[in-house]
Amino acid sequence: MCLIYAFLAIRMIRLARSDLRYRNGDEAFERSRDRVRQAEVLADRADLPSLAAMR
Repeated sequence: MCLIYAFLAIRMIRLARSDLRYRNGDEAFERSRDRVRQAEVLADRADLPSLAAMR
């Protein structure tokens, strides 16, 4: 189950970056932030370090 959560977390981060590349404005930024929040939750469930800890 942890592997599935880890995969989903990585996928959400990739989608967040993609949103910022292909969309303009505040909507893209908000959508990206939502995806990063979702990725943090999934990473926590998979017992992975948070994005802030990895920086």
